[in-house]
Amino acid sequence: MTTELTTFDYGQLDGKTADFLRTKERNMREIVGRAYTELGRELKEAQDALAGSRYDGVFVKWIESLGYSTQQVYRLMQRYAALTNCENGEQRQLLEDLPVSLSYEIAAPSAEKSEPKRQAKAAVLNGDITTLKEYRELVAKLGTEEKARKEAEARADAAAETNHALMDTLESLKSVPPRIEVQREVYADPTLADRLARYEARFGDIDGEVTERITNHTEVDGAASAFSDDVQTLLLRYAHLTTYRSTFTGLSDESYDEYRTSLDALKDFVNGMERVMSATPKGKAVIIDINEYKAN
Repeated sequence: MTTELTTFDYGQLDGKTADFLRTKERNMREIVGRAYTELGRELKEAQDALAGSRYDGVFVKWIESLGYSTQQVYRLMQRYAALTNCENGEQRQLLEDLPVSLSYEIAAPSAEKSEPKRQAKAAVLNGDITTLKEYRELVAKLGTEEKARKEAEARADAAAETNHALMDTLESLKSVPPRIEVQREVYADPTLADRLARYEARFGDIDGEVTERITNHTEVDGAASAFSDDVQTLLLRYAHLTTYRSTFTGLSDESYDEYRTSLDALKDFVNGMERVMSATPKGKAVIIDINEYKAN
């Protein structure tokens, strides 16, 4: 007796004969189904009776002595368990009418180990699948779809994680003050150069030698007093220029340049004095006769 549905063309027969053979096929399948169900029940009851440490291993030895394989026996018991767990009599009848190989497949524990197999089993119990071939094809199709879905979800998760990481990086960058690199280039000021040229034409080389030099400490002290008097005279005479901006309103370009040239010369003089005094400790001034120095 085959355990799979066969493909037989009932159309080659007249209607009465075809209906007769269909009835016989259905009856034989019911007989086979009930037989497998009864076998599963008997085996399950025997296993339960032998369960326990006292008879450990006896059940397997017993079924092998009857000519059954362990795989075949456990399939029969799993099928019987599936029948007893059916939700209703209609579902139980559907399961008993299935090809035995298909009922074995959906009754095995592995039928619940993956979502594709669970969905294919549900399709069998709903009457949508009636052969083992259809069941396996549906499992393969659902498995491929599940794999593609998981890969798409993994890519989406990876993209989301990357996006979160980028957002975190952007947020952290917002708290960092921007770095501004300033490139400085020095340009010659033609106006300043012109003022310097006119100053030197009027007063002589700004770096040139003076015509008279102080040659002793007494002259140094006297020069300091004279220098102080001259500075005070200068301030008294021109201090008002630093107070009233209106004084320079309408000033000609030539007069403005004269003021600037003189101020630049005064700044150079003050800076030079600062350098000399800073480099010479108090009371230890060294007087050098430049003419004597040159002669030597």
